[in-house]
Amino acid sequence: MSIAEREPVLSEMLAFIHARLREETPHPCVIIHGPIGAGKTSTAARLAAALKEQGIAVGGLLSPRIVERIVEQDETIGYTARDIMTGEERPFAGLTLPGIAIGRFYIRQTGIAFARRAIERAAASTQVVFVDEVGRLECDGKGHAPAVRRLLRSQALPVLLVRSVFVERVVETFGIARYALFPVDTSLPTLSLEGGMLR
Repeated sequence: MSIAEREPVLSEMLAFIHARLREETPHPCVIIHGPIGAGKTSTAARLAAALKEQGIAVGGLLSPRIVERIVEQDETIGYTARDIMTGEERPFAGLTLPGIAIGRFYIRQTGIAFARRAIERAAASTQVVFVDEVGRLECDGKGHAPAVRRLLRSQALPVLLVRSVFVERVVETFGIARYALFPVDTSLPTLSLEGGMLR
């Protein structure tokens, strides 16, 4: 079974990225969106691996969940920051202080600094850069915001992971003029072309 049959959204993203890499820069932004727990990070990890297998230089940040099994149910107890280029990981967010409170988690300053370096290094040296994730904190100018702004000015193709409820705010906050939206939750409608959206 081909990747197109197994994962049509992933196949569509691969085709879109390959086509855009052949164009002149600045490249449009790819936005992978969905609700919490929909699979944005795992989709991005598979996309990054597929691009690497095809000889595309990728980098940036993935933030996989740290899960604990509690009463026969998985519960997220934190997040790790993973540098895609090096494979290095650092604690990013947890349920306890210290850190910046966002929802029920506290984001570590050391995790933010590590993530920022990973994104900025990738923006300067790779073709495709992932940022997991861009949301409320970044729209308020914190978290990954400085690194995202640098990435958007670079020659790299940005892939931003965004909760669906924040897509419009992220696009507006960062002045993203050209972008393509890819939902990870197949029950979400594929958003139609309008404004700066490409597809």
